[in-house]
Order: sequence, then C-alpha cells, then structure tokens
Amino acid sequence: MLGEIAREEAGRLKVVQVDVDRNPETTVAYGVLSTPTLMAFRDGEPVWQVVGARAKRKLVGELEGAGVL
Repeated sequence: MLGEIAREEAGRLKVVQVDVDRNPETTVAYGVLSTPTLMAFRDGEPVWQVVGARAKRKLVGELEGAGVL
C-alpha cells in the first residue's frame, strides 16, 4: 500500500523503509517505540508521525490533513 502511495505521489512524496533491527540508532534518534511507525519529514526534520497500520484512504487523508500531501 505504501508503494502505491509512493507511485501516485511520486512528485510530492518519497517513501523509504528503515529496518529498525539493523538501524537501532535511527530508531532511538526519532523516539520510535513501536512498529509500524510512519513519519513524514520536510527539509530533514520530522513534521508528522503516526503509529499503527492504516487503510490507504485513511492514511492519505491524514497526510493531506497534516499538510504533507
């Protein structure tokens, strides 16, 4: 589902996945306590975060509401 969003919003959004087991320093740096955690960044700084899975429609709505999309 994230791949679909990445393709549909390719000009406005880049989706990357971080393996928390292989990158514990990144997990700690951003305070990730549970997975899945989705974060949006602007100019290298986090601007939005949500924990837990979401349906595509709900996730896109939340991203739009947060001004990410």
